[in-house]
Amino acid sequence: MALAKLFFGLAIALSFAGLVPIKGNQTANPKPNWPRTFFAKYESDYKFTTGTYAVDVRRGHPASERIYFKDGTYDHLCGAFYNNTSCIHLTTAGHRYLVFPNVNFCCRCCSYASGSYLCGGPLSPKWVSNETGNLQYLGIENVKGNRCHKWNAVGLKNHPNYYYQYVASGLPCEVDGLNYLRKPTEKADDQYIFDEASFKFSLRQGYFQVPRICKSVKNCGGSVCYNPEAYHNVQMTA
Repeated sequence: MALAKLFFGLAIALSFAGLVPIKGNQTANPKPNWPRTFFAKYESDYKFTTGTYAVDVRRGHPASERIYFKDGTYDHLCGAFYNNTSCIHLTTAGHRYLVFPNVNFCCRCCSYASGSYLCGGPLSPKWVSNETGNLQYLGIENVKGNRCHKWNAVGLKNHPNYYYQYVASGLPCEVDGLNYLRKPTEKADDQYIFDEASFKFSLRQGYFQVPRICKSVKNCGGSVCYNPEAYHNVQMTA
């Protein structure tokens, strides 16, 4: 679950926690770029779904992130509560919400700063800035027929967290952070392969607004979210 805790305290979630410094001269390598705000469609081979990814960490704006899963079954957070239905990770205003629009359900999974499961905040450019010397450039790889630069942002226990960037456009190509569903043998990386043609750099007002069904909600609880006394149990649907 490296990516979720990497950025999302990202580390995500979305700034990595406990990164391992790696020394070396990377002056000749290409520079990684993570836009402060964008929207893009994605597909995920590990989560067996498609969806959309959006982030806004511009200065002077509330840091926010929204990941929509057409089917959240193989996401380690969404799949712990409902299967075979859409799910949204909405990270804003200090909390990460899990929203299930088709079943009209929402719960608060965790806070950026408290809880036994520490959320990472929205993913900012810091995670590819190499401020701690943790970033390794690994060359160019083929991603779905596209040439993409590849880096490894080394995380806790030397866990890999890969970032790919389109060679031609310099846009994000793929994020792949180590994760699993319920146990390490059930690989379910936080992987998002972005559709280069779908990028937008402005979002409609209110896109990251907390939905009405999430107002005054209880904590999700369970094994994957912060679990205070106010535990809200839901039955997994088949």
